[in-house]
Amino acid sequence: MTDRVTDHDRRKPRLTRGGVLLTVSALTACGLMLFGAIQLRDAGAAWSLTYEATSTGGPPRAAQVRYLHDSDPHPGGDRSADETGGTRLPWRRTVVVDGGEEARVEVTPAGNGTASCRILLDGERQVASGKSPGPGKPAVCRVTTSDTSGKWPDRP
Repeated sequence: MTDRVTDHDRRKPRLTRGGVLLTVSALTACGLMLFGAIQLRDAGAAWSLTYEATSTGGPPRAAQVRYLHDSDPHPGGDRSADETGGTRLPWRRTVVVDGGEEARVEVTPAGNGTASCRILLDGERQVASGKSPGPGKPAVCRVTTSDTSGKWPDRP
């Protein structure tokens, strides 16, 4: 009995080690790209903000400066409230605040002075400002940050 090889048998694709490796590599790459895209979407936004404080009509210092920021520079990190006393004015501090969180600075002027504050996005664009309502009263600046990565509303 002789084995007959038909045209159908000759055209049958053969699995090779290289072909399997190529297929597994391509599927792995697609899976990693999909995982990365999901992670970027879920990572949220974090913003670099600059808090500024000044005073007029009193000593060039603040009795107190309190401000909120994220102590962990990654989105979803821990929030901190820092406080300084006897701070020389003008004062400036750059912080990171997660998207959808409140950015806030409060400046209490020393003596009978009045204080002003500003919050700047990327050190340039003013997104909040405030002034003391009277001598010795605190100036408060606050804004809720955008929770959309790369997009900040046109008006605070």
